[in-house]
Amino acid sequence: MHKIAYSLLSNKVLYTFAREVLAIIKTAGIDVTPFSSFVEKSESSLQEFDKALTRDDVNPFTIKINDADRERDLRFLGFKNYIEACTYRKEQSKQQAAHNIKAVIERYGNELYRLSYPEQTAAMQNLLTDLGKEPLKSDCAIVEATDWLDELNADQSHFESLVQQRNSQDTGNDKTLTETRRPLIIALKNLLMMIELQQQIKASDALNALVNHLNNLIDSSMTSARLSKSLSDRANIES
Repeated sequence: MHKIAYSLLSNKVLYTFAREVLAIIKTAGIDVTPFSSFVEKSESSLQEFDKALTRDDVNPFTIKINDADRERDLRFLGFKNYIEACTYRKEQSKQQAAHNIKAVIERYGNELYRLSYPEQTAAMQNLLTDLGKEPLKSDCAIVEATDWLDELNADQSHFESLVQQRNSQDTGNDKTLTETRRPLIIALKNLLMMIELQQQIKASDALNALVNHLNNLIDSSMTSARLSKSLSDRANIES
């Protein structure tokens, strides 16, 4: 079975890919008994992912939350880079204060902005709590990072407020795309692995045809995903 770079697949593309994988298997005309449980797991995972995808498409808070997350990410990166620059200050007290702050940032993750929303929120809350206590509070004042810290606190609070507003309006499925995407990917990986294993154990014309069909789907999906990423990267560079 050909390799799949799931990280290149957007949520909507992943949904389409999973649906087509299951459709190909169902119409292959083979006995799926050896991997039926993996088919069922993939189907149930796809259903959960579909609910989350639909909710995010229709929920008016989705765009607001995405924008708020981007803002807190920018504030975090600005704060982190400013502190990094302060570690090169000539004045020893400022240099030491910056190193103290840098250490606590590293404790929670220099790339915490890449975490899922819930994980990032928890890490950010802990970071801001630590920075609001002595001696780190004084360290922030020494390097004149208080304004950065205030802006980061404000953006974090705004993000949390929007999430709470969205959650208060949710009446159905409350699982997020982040929470449902990984289980779907794992289910698909296991399903395709079992099909490949079955082919190795008990090859047949029908099973070989199924694997070829799936490989064609994988190849076309990966080609489209790589092209989409390339165009997106180029657009970001030009902007």
